[in-house]
Amino acid sequence: MPMLATVPDYLIFLFLRRFWSTTLRAPQELAGTIARGYFVMSRRWIAGILAPIVITAWPSVVQSHPHVWVTVQSEILYDAQKRITGIRHHWTFDEFFSAFATQGLDQNGNGKLDPAELAPLADENISSLHEFDYFTFPASEDSAVEFTDPLKDYFLKFEGGLLTLHFTLPLKKPVDGHNAKLRYSVYDPTIYVDFAYAKSAPIRLAKQAPPSCAATLAEPVKSTGETALSEAFFQGLGNANDYGKQFARDVVITCQDR
Repeated sequence: MPMLATVPDYLIFLFLRRFWSTTLRAPQELAGTIARGYFVMSRRWIAGILAPIVITAWPSVVQSHPHVWVTVQSEILYDAQKRITGIRHHWTFDEFFSAFATQGLDQNGNGKLDPAELAPLADENISSLHEFDYFTFPASEDSAVEFTDPLKDYFLKFEGGLLTLHFTLPLKKPVDGHNAKLRYSVYDPTIYVDFAYAKSAPIRLAKQAPPSCAATLAEPVKSTGETALSEAFFQGLGNANDYGKQFARDVVITCQDR
């Protein structure tokens, strides 16, 4: 099976656009159009083409899982009735991926990436993440909890050499904050992307939250360091395998008056 057969679609798209714009010198708009054309083809066929390119250009990147690292900070949102309405995510990508994803985006040549220059990339990220449920999964016992597509307030920010995606993931139905029953995880089932919570303020509750409520991070079932597996093993994984769940830390919302 090709090396990149399990690469998330949005990462394939970013690679294709960067390849056409920087390696083949196509204009950004044309590069995006060409990338979308390739994007609708078989992912396995695309992976077969990209594998030798990536292995040659960045051999260290394809040797083991994970390949992309994301630092997570999240805010639990409440409405005026003290109901939990959703999550505001802030995902900061690693330095390598940030540099790769933003190549050639400084259209006006002012040496920085303006919001308008990052907007198309933000659109592609949010659109492509839909297939992966935005890597945000309610606990199985919380069957009443269901997330919907993000609000339109999403954006990307590039600062200090790092790219951060900000987006709001609403709940389909608000949850009573006084009797909170919300437990969820942020992870990639295939562990291609590693999600780790920030050391400082990883989870916080919005100011509308009942004072008796708090958010905590549960420890994972396993540490990623406990299991040594070959890259071939990961190539056979898909979202349905949910292998990454055992390494994920659950966010748990609890209230003393429950």
